[in-house]
Parts: sequence; C-alpha cells; structure tokens
Amino acid sequence: MLPSHGYQGFRSAPPPSGWVQMGEGWVLWWSGRQIAQVSPAKERGVRVHLDARKMWQTKDAWAASVDQGKRYAERWCAARLYPELRLREAVARLLDSTPTELPAAMPGLLTTPEQLQQARRLAEAGTKELERVKEALEPRRPPAVTKPRVKDPMKAWVGAGRAHQRGWQPGSQVVPRGFPT
Repeated sequence: MLPSHGYQGFRSAPPPSGWVQMGEGWVLWWSGRQIAQVSPAKERGVRVHLDARKMWQTKDAWAASVDQGKRYAERWCAARLYPELRLREAVARLLDSTPTELPAAMPGLLTTPEQLQQARRLAEAGTKELERVKEALEPRRPPAVTKPRVKDPMKAWVGAGRAHQRGWQPGSQVVPRGFPT
C-alpha cells in the first residue's frame, strides 16, 4: 500500500479568498475565482489585471507599487461586485477571508463535499417534484364559456359548393360534374 502523504481527496481544501501571493505577484480571490492580479512589470511599475465583471470585460492598469495596485484592485472589484454597499463596506466584505460554514452534517453521513452536493441536489429535485404533484392535484378549471355560433344559411350553401368542387363524397347529396344522372 502506498503512503498517503496527507492527500484527503479532490477539493478537500477550501477555495482561497482574499490576497494570495503567487511567485512575484499577488492574486485576489473571490468566490473561488481570480478577480484581480497584481504583478511586477519590466517597463514600468506594476501591472494590474482586473477581471471582476463578465468574462469578456477585463481591464488592465498600471500602478507605481504593489500596494497601490492592490488598493486600486480592491476598490475597483468591490465597486462592481457589491454595488449596493458603500465602498468601504464593499472592500471589507471582499477581503473577508473567513470560510463560509457548511451545514452541520449528520453523524456518519454527508462527510465529503461530493455527498453534500448530492444531498443538496436531491433536496432541490424533491421540492420541484412536490410542486409538480401539487399542481397536478389542483382541481381543473372549467373551460371558458364561449358564445354559441349563429348558423348562417349562406355558409351551408357555400360548403355544398365546395363539396361539389372536390367531388362526390358518400352520404352527400351533391353529384359530381360529368356524372350521369
């Protein structure tokens, strides 16, 4: 048997949040994705790459130092991710690196993230199925009342003419053209 070396399964570590140093640069993580990257540039100061909006909406900027670049990235990303908050509160929430608490697991059950995800999906499917059953059990509404149509004698005459054009049909009184009578 191979030694384990502390491996605890796929995605056993929580996703990073806040600023994380990667090599010479810094990366800002939020909700499991990189939203800003501050890295030293050869030509001038620091390059700041911002990606807090939609995939194709990114921004590149320059800063004099890493600290200035990080402050700019924090404010830019916080303003876009939390537009309803004041800027100071939005930055504080963005940089809050306290891990989100998972629901308490029942003893012996739901110990891995995959099991928690499966239980969540089953619960969602159950609620959708319950809604479908309730909808099916609701009493049916009576059909909308429509006005009775008036029988127009001209329509019956026109319909007979059309039958004459199509040819004779069994049970009809119309005789097709060219048919000896």
